[in-house]
This record gives sequence, C-alpha cells and structure tokens, in this order.
Amino acid sequence: MAMSSADNDLLTRVENGAAMGEMIRQHYWLPAIPAALLEADGRPYRVRLLGTDLVAWRASDGAVGILDERCPHRGASLALARNQDNGLRCLYHGWKRNVRGDVVEAPNHGGDQATFCAHLRLNRYHAVERGGIVWAWLGRGDNPPRFPELPFVDLPAERRSVTSVEVPTNWVQAVEASMDSSHVGVLHESTSQIAAGGGGGNQRLLMNQALAPKLEFEDRPYGYRYAALRAIGDGQVYARVNHFVMPWYGLICAPTADGPSTAFFSTPVDDSRHRAWFVHFNPGRPLGMTVMSASPDLWNFPPLPPGRAEDNWGQNRDLMRRGHATGFPQHLGTEDFAMFISQGVIADRSTEQLCSADGAVLRVRQALLRSVREFVAGNVPTLADNPALDYRNIRPVGALLAPGEDWRNLGGGTPA
Repeated sequence: MAMSSADNDLLTRVENGAAMGEMIRQHYWLPAIPAALLEADGRPYRVRLLGTDLVAWRASDGAVGILDERCPHRGASLALARNQDNGLRCLYHGWKRNVRGDVVEAPNHGGDQATFCAHLRLNRYHAVERGGIVWAWLGRGDNPPRFPELPFVDLPAERRSVTSVEVPTNWVQAVEASMDSSHVGVLHESTSQIAAGGGGGNQRLLMNQALAPKLEFEDRPYGYRYAALRAIGDGQVYARVNHFVMPWYGLICAPTADGPSTAFFSTPVDDSRHRAWFVHFNPGRPLGMTVMSASPDLWNFPPLPPGRAEDNWGQNRDLMRRGHATGFPQHLGTEDFAMFISQGVIADRSTEQLCSADGAVLRVRQALLRSVREFVAGNVPTLADNPALDYRNIRPVGALLAPGEDWRNLGGGTPA
C-alpha cells in the first residue's frame, strides 16, 4: 500500500517544530562537521541542522563547541567572530561566548557584566568529538542521550576516513537508499567493476549476478539487521548482512573479506537538504588509500552530479554508449545523488508501486514512523532508549554461504 501524504509529511519534515525534527533533536546526537576541519583558534564553520543555523568551532585549548550562529546581542553571525582565548568574540560589539555556550564578556554593557551575562537567555548545546566527527546534541535539558558507540567511533584515525557533502533533497530518500540492496547491482554496476579492477575478487560483483535478492530480517534494539541473499550457482548463496540503526545509519558490509566496511548516514539540514556522510573503516588494519579516504575535500565529497535537470544532471551519454552503466563516473555517491535529486526535493511516496525487493526500505519507514508516534504520545521512543540497546555489537558482514548454512551465524549472530 502506498504511503499517505500525511504520513509522508510526518516521515520527512523536520523544521519549524515538526514532530520528527523534535524527536531527533531530543533523542539523538547529530553529526555536525568532520573534526579535522576545526583548528584551535581557527575559523568557525557554519552548520545547519534540523533547520537551525549554528557554528562549529575549536577553542584555544582544543575543546569543540556548537553555538547558535546569531550572536544573542544583535544577531550578527558568529561565523565572522574572532576565535581566541577560549572564546568566540562577536565582531560587532565584542560579546564573547565559550564552548559551553555562556556569554562570558559583554564589554559594551556599563553595569555589572558578570550578573548581566548570567541572566541572558541562551541556547546551550552539547558537543563531543568522536570517530573523526564533531557531534551535537540540540535537545533540552542537561542529560544527553547515550552516545551511539558505532563500530568506527573508537578506531585509530588510520583505520577510518570521514567525508561529507550537502545534497539538495530531503534526508529520508538517502536513508532509504542505504538499506536498498537491490539497487547496487544495477545503479553501481560499473562502479563495482572499476573498484574491483575489472576482476572477480570483489564480492560486490556477485550482486550483479542476482538482481532480485531474497530478504530476511531480524529486529534489533536499535532498528534491524537483514540479509540480502543471492543464489549464485553450485548451491552457494552470497549473503550481505547489513544493519539499519535509528534514525539514519546504514552499516554496510565490506566488499572483500578483510576490506573496509562503510557507514552511510544522511542527516537533515532542513526539509529540503541533507548532509550525506561516508565513513570508511577497517577494524582490523590501517585503511590505506581507498576511493573514500583519497577524498580531496572532507566537507564536499563525494561530488554532486555535475549538471542540472535540463541536461539530465550532467549525465554522460557518450560514456554510457561505451559501456558505463549510468553516465556518472565521478563516484558511487554521485550515482546515488542523481537518483535522489531525480525523485524531487521530497519524494512523493503516495504514488509508489513497490515490489518484493523493497522490504528493507519499508522497515526503515516503519521504524521512523513508529518512533515519532511514540514521541508524539509523550513517550521515549523504544528504539532510542531501552535496556538492551548496545551499539557496540553491530557488525556488517558479507560471505558466501555453503548449502544449509544460516546467515544469522555470521558476524556474531547473537542479538545485540
């Protein structure tokens, strides 16, 4: 059954007090910026999350902070501020804020500055640096939710890479794609061949042999894990076991046995834009140079499609005539972005005609809608906080199964 327009709005909208945005704001940490971009006493970066304009910065002592972009005095942008002496000082009148969000100096106030500053109405946000990312909690109160101890956050820097880019569509389209296994053998056919060097050693190439995988699911306290099972002959089955972690994480198995896994997550900038994050990580050894780690720009990579709708977003039809599957050779992510953009800024799910391959996408929607309805009812969403919730046991894995072998025994099969 197609989704109603009302449910589509509930699922996708995050601005101006929308229920989904308020649920995320209160119960989840949001990735804000790659940590490597922030330098002590360096420039503040403008960041927009859930329709809120913010700045991210690193103080003199190395601590990170997230503040409202507008100075609480007269609204000048703190992206222009001087960053010195463990504070951001507004260029307009010199008000200074620390990483906790306090105003510690208001030099143009003629009375008792300390008393004056202590009584200002301010938004204070929590910020932490983990896994090469600066994260923000934008909720109310002094008790942030538990931090998602995903498998990359405590790895040494040489075992992970982080890149990010803003994409001009709603966030849910991208989250759905991270769990859509059946598109990989079609959309990324040529990308997989290129990554494998034209040979057959990359397990991702096996997805090109069976475009209608059988999907099997297992609920987890954070969302679900599922296997996309592809029969490839001689009684063998190629199983890809990936995880959906609320509210936007796709943990995707490595294309080779000892290769790097990927965490895809797409966070809402506002209703019409999202920031796509790509974390490539290898728990077992240094990552080395990969298509992801060789990024020339941590804040704007992978590249967006190079054109506009009038020229099919820059699709190279000549390259397609020479055998490329999509005409977007720039990057695997570029191919995905072209699909999201072609769906429209906010996809209309009321007109879809779904098939057997869409079970994982439907479960993403169900998890999000169930959680936001629990929030609207005044409850803490079950998938946001419960005694069994443990992010540390999440392990995506891909493998060839022998006849009769159960995919649930792969990758630490006991429930998390």
